[in-house]
Amino acid sequence: MKNRRKRYIIDKRLQYRLMIYNGIYLLVIILAIGAGLVLPLALELSNPDLSLAQQGEAVNKILYLQSRLSPVLLIVFLILIAHSVVVSHRIAGPLYRFRSTFNQVAQGDLSRVTRIRKGDFLLNEQAKIEEMIEALRSRLHHIKNEHAVMERSLQSLAEYPLGASNEELAAIIAQLKEGNARLKKELEYFRLSDTDMFDLGKGNTMQPRVVRG
Repeated sequence: MKNRRKRYIIDKRLQYRLMIYNGIYLLVIILAIGAGLVLPLALELSNPDLSLAQQGEAVNKILYLQSRLSPVLLIVFLILIAHSVVVSHRIAGPLYRFRSTFNQVAQGDLSRVTRIRKGDFLLNEQAKIEEMIEALRSRLHHIKNEHAVMERSLQSLAEYPLGASNEELAAIIAQLKEGNARLKKELEYFRLSDTDMFDLGKGNTMQPRVVRG
């Protein structure tokens, strides 16, 4: 069985941005270390009253710090970059799956279940998305059932002969009214904006609306 290579870079924009932020943090740390250790020695070298021996001692200290700190800072930088990739992957992976799920829902597909891997972040968000989809799925199931009942009643009404009794027709019409009431109750679960409700009242076809932040 062919092994699938694990992709750590899923969302380049997000993950590269997080790595840049971590790089900036490291730069701030380096500047702080330089200000606390190297800067006093550099200022000491600029003192014209120092003897050659004292200047040599200050230079040796700077060189010593440079030889010790440079490898450590390089190792810390590599560890920080690797850690950024791993952590950002645990964020970008779930976001990638969430976007895929949102696209499926926008296309009317509520059958998909969002699953993220063990150790990923955004577990609470995943649970809320599943809760939302399950609520929509349940409501849609009820609406489809009511539609099927009304469709059967309409079919029965269409097949009735012209000489059918008023009582039989009234019973079918009553079933249709009951089904319509139940369907209306299910649809009242969904709330629209006042403008959308006005469009529905006028019988206009609703167009997608862009929500601007």
